[in-house]
This record gives sequence, C-alpha cells and structure tokens, in this order.
Amino acid sequence: MRVTTRMLTQHTAANIMANADAMQQTQRQLTTGKRILRPGDDPAGAAVGVRLRSQNLRDEQYLRNIEQSRTWLDTTDSVLGDIGDLLGRARELSVQASTGTLGAGDTAQVAEEINAIRNQIISSLNRTVDVDQHLFSGQMTDTVPVSVDPTTGIATFVGDTGVSLPNPTDLTSANGIDQVLATSPLTAKGSYSIEVSINNGQATVTATRTADGKSETQTFAIPGAGAPPVPVEFASLGLNLVVNENLTTINGNNTFEVDGVGLAHDIAPASTLDVNVSAGSLMPILAQLKTLHTALVNGTGANSAANTAIGAIDVAADRVLSMRAQVGAKTNHIEFAQARREAMQIEGNRLLSVNEDIDLTEALTRLTAQQTVYKASLEVGSRVMQNSLLDFLR
Repeated sequence: MRVTTRMLTQHTAANIMANADAMQQTQRQLTTGKRILRPGDDPAGAAVGVRLRSQNLRDEQYLRNIEQSRTWLDTTDSVLGDIGDLLGRARELSVQASTGTLGAGDTAQVAEEINAIRNQIISSLNRTVDVDQHLFSGQMTDTVPVSVDPTTGIATFVGDTGVSLPNPTDLTSANGIDQVLATSPLTAKGSYSIEVSINNGQATVTATRTADGKSETQTFAIPGAGAPPVPVEFASLGLNLVVNENLTTINGNNTFEVDGVGLAHDIAPASTLDVNVSAGSLMPILAQLKTLHTALVNGTGANSAANTAIGAIDVAADRVLSMRAQVGAKTNHIEFAQARREAMQIEGNRLLSVNEDIDLTEALTRLTAQQTVYKASLEVGSRVMQNSLLDFLR
C-alpha cells in the first residue's frame, strides 16, 4: 500500500484531535467533578443517575410535607393547650357560681368572664396556620370553622362536617336535626343511621354504625320554643348532632355516610397522616358555656346551670387531653418518618456520588498523561507535516 503525504497528514491530524478531545473531556470532568457529563459517556450509569435523582426529589418533597405537618401539629398542640387552660379557669368560675353564695356584683363579674372565656375558645378554634389554613375546619381549610350569630350569640360549626346526607332525608332542620358532625379524624368511615323517639317532651336518639352494629343512645329534653339548638354527642361513635325545638320521631332507616374530616399529608410512599382535629367535638362546651352565661346574667337557674357546666367542662377537658395525646402520637410518627427519610436521602446522595463523581486523584493522573501524549503528538506532527511548498521547489 502506497502511503502518501496526504494520508500521513490526515492521520496525524486525526490523532492530534483525538488526543485533544480526550484531554478536554478529562478537563471538563475535573471542572464539574462529574464522571458522566452526557448520557453517551455511560448510558447505564446515566440511567441509574436519573433514578437516583428522581428518588431524591421525592424524598425532598416528603421532607417538605413532614415539615409542614410538624408546623400544623405544633400549632394545634399549642392551641389545644390554651383551650385546656381556659377550660380550667371556666371550671373554677363554675364551682364558684354553683355555691349560690355570690353577690349580684360577683355574679356579674363571673358571667362576664365566662363569656370572655367562651369567646377566647371560639377565637382559638378559628386559628390559622401557614397561609390562612384553618386548623379545625377539617378538609375545608379555607373556611372559618366556628361562626357566631351576632344577635343570639349562638356558635355554629360551619367547617367540614365529614358527613354526606342523602337526598331526600329526614335528617333536616324541619325534623329537628340542624347538623350531623363527625367529630374526629378517627371517626370510622362508612354508613350510620339515626333513630329518634319522643315521649313526654323527652327525646331518645340512637345512632348506629352499620358495619358492626355498634350503637349509642342519648336521652335528653327537647329544647323549648325559642330555645337555642342543643348539641347531642355520641362519643363512642365520634358523632355529634345539633337538635332544635322541632325534633320529632325519625325512624332508623335514615342512613348517611361518614367520609371523614381528616386532612391527609403524604409523608412517605403509600403512607399518609391526618394532621388535623375537628372543632365539632368542642361545640357542646360552647353551648354549655352560653347557657351558663345566660343563667348568670338572668339570675335564674344559675346554680343548676353551673353544676351542669362543671360536668360538661370535665368532659371537654378530657376530650382536649385526648386530642393532645393524638397530636403527640402523630408528632412522634412524623419524627420517625423524618429521620428515616433523611437517612434515605443521605444514602441516595452517596449512591449518586459513587455513580457520577470522579476520582480526583485518578483524573489528575490521567490528565497529566493525556497532556504528555498530546504534546508528544504535536511534536511528532510537526516533524511529519513540516514540508512546505518551498520544499518542492528546491
């Protein structure tokens, strides 16, 4: 095979370019600290890197969700603590009022403070977190949960009830049922029924859970004409009814669905956490404090109202403690989830580094060798391609 000057020149130039490209690739790796700069450098490694980056992005989102959940739970615990303190003070005042020894001036002061405590509890239940997200509105976080009628002072829960009533239904205000509430994220989802019987102004209401037949019955006096609606709680089922003076007989075929009030945050793959509690479970105590305040102001039935309020306050205080215990358990849960997710993120970053980062010592050694080879190729090329037109004119 005849080797021409042109062939020699082309091969020499191609080799110089190849050496320059190899040196430039190593320089880019040293500059970026990465072994894989484009998929063609290592297709298998690039695919692994994509998966690891996707996992890291998911871990970062889970950690953001966990931090948001922690803020929500910490704020909820603080608010419940404030409500517990207010209930403690309300109990002290109720005990004073139940003795019947207060003078007119003292009674007025107690009534004023009871009303102030009630207003503070309502304000606490309407607290927000993040960007106007209401803590106690269930899934309707953009809705103020407790509304107060400016004329009557009656507090009504207007947040997420967690209940879907069929249409038509007998569970209406015309039949004496103003509202049906699921009072907790722990209230079991599914079908329930309500049955009401009336006897001599006394109502017997039975709530039943269809899935297991569990039921609870409450008996109480029907509110008198013009009296405010009365909350009736079925604690073992996690339900609360608000009944009015129109309460009438309702058969047990009136079913409804509880779809829950839990506000779920994703904190891990296939793992969610309900971070909220509902104000619905504290509506009875607001009604009882209103009744006590009215009795103290009017000066009639104050002793009886105070004694009733003491029992209601004790129930509400126990409920607040229970809710704080739930919040504490959820906080422990997210702390565990956070520690696990952070550990996985660290491991993911380590694997990504192993997959993509360069070995600095090896890369520097390789660059030094490539520079030597490149310089040698330039030297050889200068000798091979040193002929010029003048050499052919000699």
